[in-house]
Amino acid sequence: MKITLCSSLHLDHGKLLLDQQPGDQPPMQSFVPIGLLSLKAAVKQARVEADVRVTEINGLINRNIVLNNENFYENILDAFLAEDDDLAGLMTDADSLPHTILLAERIKRRSPRTRVCLGGPASSPISSLLLERFPFIDFVVRGEGEATFSELIQALHGFRPMQEVAGITWRIGEKVFANPERPILDDLDALAFPELEAYGTNSDSALYLDVGRGCPFRCRFCATAPFWNRRYRMKSTQKILQQMKMAKELLGRTHVNFSHDIFTCDRKWTLGFCRSLREAKLNMTWSCSTRTDIIDREVLESLAGAGCVEIYYGIESGSDATQQTIDKGLDLNYSREIVAITADLGIRPVTGFITGHPTETLGSLGQTLEKFFEFLAIGKGRGHLFTLCPFHEAPMYKKFAPAIERSAEYADLPLAGALSSEWEELKQRNKDVFSSTFRYSTPEVPARFIDATEEVSCHLVVLKSIWPLLLPHYESALDWYCRWVNWIEEYNAQRRPASRLIHQGNAYDLLQFIKEELVHLDLASGILGDLVRYEEIKLAARALPEPLPGSNLRHPLEGNIVIQSRCQYLAARVQYDMKALLAQESVLKFSENQEMWVVVGRTGADYIDTLQMTAAGKQLLELVRVPQSVEQLSALFGLSGGRFHHGMQVLDDLCCRGWIREVTL
Repeated sequence: MKITLCSSLHLDHGKLLLDQQPGDQPPMQSFVPIGLLSLKAAVKQARVEADVRVTEINGLINRNIVLNNENFYENILDAFLAEDDDLAGLMTDADSLPHTILLAERIKRRSPRTRVCLGGPASSPISSLLLERFPFIDFVVRGEGEATFSELIQALHGFRPMQEVAGITWRIGEKVFANPERPILDDLDALAFPELEAYGTNSDSALYLDVGRGCPFRCRFCATAPFWNRRYRMKSTQKILQQMKMAKELLGRTHVNFSHDIFTCDRKWTLGFCRSLREAKLNMTWSCSTRTDIIDREVLESLAGAGCVEIYYGIESGSDATQQTIDKGLDLNYSREIVAITADLGIRPVTGFITGHPTETLGSLGQTLEKFFEFLAIGKGRGHLFTLCPFHEAPMYKKFAPAIERSAEYADLPLAGALSSEWEELKQRNKDVFSSTFRYSTPEVPARFIDATEEVSCHLVVLKSIWPLLLPHYESALDWYCRWVNWIEEYNAQRRPASRLIHQGNAYDLLQFIKEELVHLDLASGILGDLVRYEEIKLAARALPEPLPGSNLRHPLEGNIVIQSRCQYLAARVQYDMKALLAQESVLKFSENQEMWVVVGRTGADYIDTLQMTAAGKQLLELVRVPQSVEQLSALFGLSGGRFHHGMQVLDDLCCRGWIREVTL
């Protein structure tokens, strides 16, 4: 039996340009499809006769192997479906479920004999609805899929009745059957290792290791805990270490992400794991997710010592009242303390907040915005604003489902031609199926103020240096935010009249808005003016060409060495010490006769470096645009005495940071 498995589509929202046109190649989040590779391993472990192939489609789109044109879905089929495939398995996620359904329809159209099977969190709770609504879907594997998928293949071989496969929903003609649930697996160590070698070595794909499953908490908005029947389980430390070692040896990875919502739920286990990881000396870094109320300084110190470099904390709301309404129940003062400790220990905290709860008020929205900016500042890391998705399995869904009223204003794939209309019509005809692509009504808050949070957080994070200085000039963060929403709505009406994302902007739009606000607040000539100019050239530097190869230079820089800049750069003159400002230290204003510049260059494929230098240093940087020997620079620049010492310091710094390279004439 030939089986093909394909990952779901994941748009990279942080890299998406709002001005992309239909048919433009979209930026995608490529990832190692651990779940699908685990299914492949489970089939092998069960000794089921099957040839299972796994395709990660997002990476193929990023590499222009799959093109986004009027045949986009057909192009995806070309990449993973073979003529003689017996079964096509599609991974499902909430945001991309409409695309998965359109893809499934085309599989059946191209190859009627191929069975179509869905699996994952988006299809499990609505499995019967999916089969009843879409006759081209044959199976849904519900919940934990490893054993269920293997038994499904055995049933297709005729080795067992389909009625005895626990955890599947299936059809005979138009009649749909939902078999009994499969019991949650007690021992996760019994699972086979994912077949990482079947994926390859695409180094730009995120790698999430399955280290545990389940959450015992009862947050009313969340569908993850119900998916695992609220059964919290962790793999053994030894099993996780073996997976990490495999990732390093097979894929060359030195960093992995642990896929578990509450990694530190069992304090004793967590401390023991960190101790074992330190002793294993794998020299790998990792990230995880948890709650702020199940972690403390001792655990954080242990995580930092074991190589943890990032933790995601779901805060959800900055309102104490909403914390109780949604059954999250966090003490926000303690959460603030944990975020600060995390950053102080060298771990990057990423905090997540949700807007658009059905009970949201302008007061609770304002409190959430205040905490978002506050935690972003003290954490010195990243933050996310999400709008609440109506998930079928979430405890609140049944109560508030009648209040699902409008399409979400998040960005999606810029589909070409008739595909865009087909995608939109499919959603509108099947709101009950694709509920997560719609939003709850918020009677106390205008919809536009919720919609505008859909895509803004990644741009707020890019400009995070500005907010601690700008927001105190407003009555509140909500006051600033309302002005932004009004501005971007009017701006888009003029600049992007055809866009459905009427409340969304990018970092460039934000900077333009801030510049106008600085004029309104009479702050344009002060420190914020300098900061905005710095952020402008930093953003623009992303479009600079990649640096030339080579950066290692001999030390000390002898007179006969010929050097040249290896990267292009942008510069802005500043009145204030930007280096101190960005380090959150006391900021001094330079004297009027002291000419200082901030210079931003692209020193790596994905790295932007910033320098602050005097006019003399900037002049030296300009001289090495063309090859020069150190002796020539001495003559051209008049390097003598203190000036020579300063010039050599500048060259040495440029050398160490990869701005210049040695060349042979």
